[in-house]
Amino acid sequence: AVSLVFGIILLVCETVGIFEEYEHYKSIAQKVVPTKPEIAPEDYPDVDVFIATHNESTDLLYKTVNGCTYMDYPDKSKVHIYICDDANRKEMKELAEQLGVGYLGLEGNKDAKAGNLNNAISLTSSKLIATFDADMIPRRDFLMETVPYFFRDEKVGFIQTPQSFYNADLFQFNLYSEDSIPNEQDFFFKEVNVGRNRVNAPIYAGSNTVISRQALEEVGGIQTGTVTEDFATGVYIQTRGYHCYAVEDVHANGLAPTDVMSLVKQRERWGRGCVQSFKKANIIGNKGLSFGAKVSYFSCLLYWWTFIRRYVYIISPIMFSVFGVKFL
Repeated sequence: AVSLVFGIILLVCETVGIFEEYEHYKSIAQKVVPTKPEIAPEDYPDVDVFIATHNESTDLLYKTVNGCTYMDYPDKSKVHIYICDDANRKEMKELAEQLGVGYLGLEGNKDAKAGNLNNAISLTSSKLIATFDADMIPRRDFLMETVPYFFRDEKVGFIQTPQSFYNADLFQFNLYSEDSIPNEQDFFFKEVNVGRNRVNAPIYAGSNTVISRQALEEVGGIQTGTVTEDFATGVYIQTRGYHCYAVEDVHANGLAPTDVMSLVKQRERWGRGCVQSFKKANIIGNKGLSFGAKVSYFSCLLYWWTFIRRYVYIISPIMFSVFGVKFL
């Protein structure tokens, strides 16, 4: 009986793996890469640039804010850069003054990053909003390569560019393989997420993104009640009929986790947030999402079964062996 139970569990895990593999293959094989319209310099709208911070150092923020000030734009007076600090720190306000950008302080850390960004949204008014994490440094061309997409002949909700990193991730670093193993996030952002354009289900990753203010206002701002507020917000925007796109070209670079505990904490948050957002947005019963989008998001949920599958792959042979079942 025990052997049968573990055999069924193993079969279910293999089936989940095959489903995920097929979903990824289909999405990547039929990638939809949007064309970027050409627009006149005077048509570029005002953009609010939000740099979210909670407890990061001023040294780290300096690089990000400084990078934002050097972004190209036809009329630089239309680019409004803000340090969004939900710890209301004196040193961050001084940094903003030093670099000539705005400062939006917030007490209490209510609703974490979502509350921080919602506070910034309530105090600004530009048509488009660019969001950056504290460690993500935009390249000069970031705005010039993202803003034009909002002039396509459709309602565009957000444009997600890859989260690329200037340091090796832990797998590359510990295997001494920076030059032979690609960064795992490159695969997700340049292949998997772009492949999700096919069913209008690219994931808003919270940084390196330009979002329509109108879309955000329609969904009530950045979503709360989940640790991955960005994921949930993207789903709600797509539900409202907005077309959202992930693009392949890198236009910002940041810092990957530098130790194992930071990596584990990051992935644990992503996993919990995916489950919370899936439930919060009622993805399976959500009439605003296409069937293909629902399948794509369901595949995301199944991804976080990976650790369970690995456990089963390790324990099942032991259990089968203990109970006398031979493996071929």
